[in-house]
Amino acid sequence: MQMSFFDDMGKFFDNLGGGDDETKVSSVPSEVEVVVDVDGTYTGSKRIITIPAKTMKMGGLRLYCNLYLMGLQNTPEPNCWKASKSNDSEVNLRYVDLSGSIIIQFTEECITVDRLGSSPSNKYLMHESMILNGFLDELNAIVYEGDVNEENRLLTLPAPGNQLDAARDAIAFG
Repeated sequence: MQMSFFDDMGKFFDNLGGGDDETKVSSVPSEVEVVVDVDGTYTGSKRIITIPAKTMKMGGLRLYCNLYLMGLQNTPEPNCWKASKSNDSEVNLRYVDLSGSIIIQFTEECITVDRLGSSPSNKYLMHESMILNGFLDELNAIVYEGDVNEENRLLTLPAPGNQLDAARDAIAFG
């Protein structure tokens, strides 16, 4: 069997990294490695939303949001998101094509939403917009709806303003 030009090119690119077959890197990612920087942000992440908090009951709010986001794992397509909790202050949603993840962090001062992924697919961005708009709707209900006294709410915002509307404006397909 004679080798073609493309077979030779394939071997050339396979061996670019040097070494033998044991040191070759697979071109199919099996799992995304998440690396945390010193300041608590993820390498390769981009801050999308910051919502300042006047008061926050972090544990209850994170649990409520985690349950809400777990319910969206099949939105808008079956199995397109996978929800996970990496620690007690954040919730992660990983997209099925691994082009991006949503990382929601809860601190005493604010809620932040970061996108992990340097080149997310358009489909990811559209689905991310749906998830984040729903998430902001839930936060709006927690902050402004119902007959719960302000001191008993899971989240209160610093001053009357448009923090949630400003957050909505930062979403890709908002």
